[in-house]
Amino acid sequence: MEGLLAKKFVVAMMMHETNTFSPLATPIESFARGGDLGTLSGPAAIKESEGTNTSLGGFIEVARKAGAEFTVPMAASAHPSGLVTKAAYEQMTGAIVDAVKKGCDAVLLALHGAMVAEHHDDGEGELLNRLRKVAPDVPIAVALDFHTQMTDAMINGATIVTGYRTYPHIDMADTARRAGRTLMRTLAGEVEPKMVWGNRPIMSSSLVHTPSREPMKTLMGMANQAEDTGQVLNAS
Repeated sequence: MEGLLAKKFVVAMMMHETNTFSPLATPIESFARGGDLGTLSGPAAIKESEGTNTSLGGFIEVARKAGAEFTVPMAASAHPSGLVTKAAYEQMTGAIVDAVKKGCDAVLLALHGAMVAEHHDDGEGELLNRLRKVAPDVPIAVALDFHTQMTDAMINGATIVTGYRTYPHIDMADTARRAGRTLMRTLAGEVEPKMVWGNRPIMSSSLVHTPSREPMKTLMGMANQAEDTGQVLNAS
C-alpha cells in the first residue's frame, strides 16, 4: 500500500496540557519551537521533527512512506501551564484550518487532548469542529497523549484516534504510526472506521497509571488484545 496513493496531507502539531488552576496564561511565545523564530511551520517544522520520537515525527514518516505531498502549517507545543490565550489559540488553529481549506485528502494531527483556552474549554474538540466545517468528508487521524480528557467533540470530529500506551511516555511516534496505518487503510477503501468511547467516574493518581502495574497493566492488555484479534482497528 505504501507509495501507491498519490495524496495530499496536512500534518500539524498543537499540544498543550493545560493547568486550569494556574493564574498565569500561556501566550504564543510559550509554544515556540524555534527559539526566536517562534512556532514552526513548513520545511523548518519538518526538519526539526522528522525522525524524532514524537507524534509529529511519526506522522511525517507516515506521509513519506505513503508518497504523499504534505504540508506542516503549524508545529507548536508548550509545557504544562495555564489557560492558552485567545490570541495564541486562534493563531495556531487558524493556520491549521486555513491549510485544510486549500484542499487535502487527509489531516494528521498531533494533539495532547487536554488543552483549555481562555475562550474554549475543549481546545482539541473546537479545532476538530472547525475542521469538520471546512472539510466534512476528509479523514482526520489524531494522536493523543495518555492523559487526554476525551470529549464527544473529539470523537465526533476525528475519523481515527489513537493514544499513547506508555507512561512515562516512550511511544509517541509509534502512536502516530498506528493512526497512520488505519488512515491508509481508510484512504484505500479497506475500512470505514467507527468510533465509540466510554468514561468512568473515577479519579486516580497519575502515579498508578503506568501500564507495568495494576490496574493499568490488565486494562492495557485488554486493549492490545482487542487489536491483535481484529475486534477493533485501534484501542486506547
